[in-house]
Amino acid sequence: MPQQPSSPASPPLVTPEVVTPTPRKQNLLFSWLLRLAGTALLLFFLWKLDLDPAKVARELLSANMWLVAASVALVFPLIALKAWRWHTILKDLGLPVKFERAYRLYAFGMAAGSLTPGQAGDFIKAWNLQQDGYSLSTALLSNVLDRLFDIAVLVLLASSGLLLLGSSFLSLLPALLALLLGLVAGLVVLSVPAWRDSLVRLALKIGLRGKAGGNLADPATRLRPVRFTRVFFLTLAATALVLFRVWLLALALGLNLNFLELVAASSLATVAALIPVSIGGIGTRDFALKGILAKIGYSAEKAVSLSTFILLLQVVNLAAGYLIWFLRPKTEKPARKTRRKENC
Repeated sequence: MPQQPSSPASPPLVTPEVVTPTPRKQNLLFSWLLRLAGTALLLFFLWKLDLDPAKVARELLSANMWLVAASVALVFPLIALKAWRWHTILKDLGLPVKFERAYRLYAFGMAAGSLTPGQAGDFIKAWNLQQDGYSLSTALLSNVLDRLFDIAVLVLLASSGLLLLGSSFLSLLPALLALLLGLVAGLVVLSVPAWRDSLVRLALKIGLRGKAGGNLADPATRLRPVRFTRVFFLTLAATALVLFRVWLLALALGLNLNFLELVAASSLATVAALIPVSIGGIGTRDFALKGILAKIGYSAEKAVSLSTFILLLQVVNLAAGYLIWFLRPKTEKPARKTRRKENC
């Protein structure tokens, strides 16, 4: 029998690839949703506490805008001071980054950290330094030290601020002092080369479990101590500027705060804003300032108005950071490529 002509083979069925979100993206989305829900809930509770929104609006509109503008303008000296401290740490760790580059990277990292959970701005700074040809692990270590100095001074100020709130809050003082001692010990360990290298070796041994790739940076960069005193005083100078900015905002609203009251309001409100249940500390900072200023005799509307202006400073910090980064000179990018070629 003649064979029937075989039909051409039908093309294989191609099922469309289903793109499923990665666990990392899911965690990021969940984090933002959680913070959004927390912000809405905190604002709802704040509104239920006999808060008059119209009075808050009047307080904000009647504030001295010249003082608010002065506080806003101090963002650039603040970034310069913090970048100077980070630049000092980088040099002490053997990373000879130019100050101009450190200034722009710090501004960009601060801005990016305002938008991303988990202080991702620190990793962005380290990643950019790696693109410049420097060690990623050393760059990350510089960010850890930079962050620890800020936290140590913040805990010190928050501990002194508790004295203003009376005996009902003094039970928190031992825990804050213990945290402060732990932070100081961590700073000393990370600042002394021999102790720092031993700690890094131990961390690599535990984290990598003997796998390849656990080498430390070049020995010449490991044997450099961090100038603890100079970095600490730069941290104090930056903190003093932060307090001065908040004092200008308080003065603009007619709040006459003495130094201890200013320290308590600023430091404890900052600690409350760091609680990861809201966006930008909205709600948590308001509650903290409401409780602190109520002890001094000011209304809840004054407290929420001050919190709103502090939120304005955060937005300004974000905008200034991106502005500094995007206005960087064009010669900076070719310089980065040249350095990478030299290291190949």
